[in-house]
Amino acid sequence: MGAKLEQAKNKLEKLYAERAEVSNSASEEFKNIPLGQPNILGRKDIYAKGKQYSEKTQRLTDSIKRQEAYIAKLEKIEQVKTDNELLKDVHVVGNSEYATIGAKTSVNNLEFFKVKLVELEKSNEEAKAHNRNRSKGEMKARTYGAEITQLKKKIQYIETLKLKADKAKDNISEHAQSLIDSGKVNQWQKKPIFYFVKGLRKVALEINEEGEFEISKHYPVTNAEDARYVEELLKGNQPNIIN
Repeated sequence: MGAKLEQAKNKLEKLYAERAEVSNSASEEFKNIPLGQPNILGRKDIYAKGKQYSEKTQRLTDSIKRQEAYIAKLEKIEQVKTDNELLKDVHVVGNSEYATIGAKTSVNNLEFFKVKLVELEKSNEEAKAHNRNRSKGEMKARTYGAEITQLKKKIQYIETLKLKADKAKDNISEHAQSLIDSGKVNQWQKKPIFYFVKGLRKVALEINEEGEFEISKHYPVTNAEDARYVEELLKGNQPNIIN
């Protein structure tokens, strides 16, 4: 069991325990009120505390349902990774056992994609052979030419990223290394040529093959203040981190 799943299950157990405690408090509160006892006008609502406990019980029930769905999603992700040992980074859409799980375009998934390409090419050849030899009236098998082309492009893109990152690592400049060491930029492990700028939202520097940082066209600054900050970083002035 992964750490995230274990933490999620521990949280669920705490929610169960808290709901049981609050629910018991609600029962005890209503039990102390004589059956059918009405509120007296101008006096404190004798049912108020019991209602508060009941409302909190319902809120906890809603939280439990969300947590159960989240756990189901995490369990599905773990199962997908177990079934595909080479799959390291996943893309998830949805927040339950019905979530759609796919492979992210990540250097960590390079071997996974390579194996998938071999499998897809084999299936494609088998489908083409079937179509060549099929009997009259027999349904044609599906071929995978378009999917193979798309997957080859993805693999080429990832290999290019990895090659650039490796070259940059071998040639990294003193200035770039000092920025990394300062914690002002953090490397994106899935696409390691990108270093996100701490304190800025979705703004990254890109390290080139010479080991120098430059502004990323994929994750650019969006306002003048951020642009000045990034410019100072690139000049080596080491400005204070934006909070």
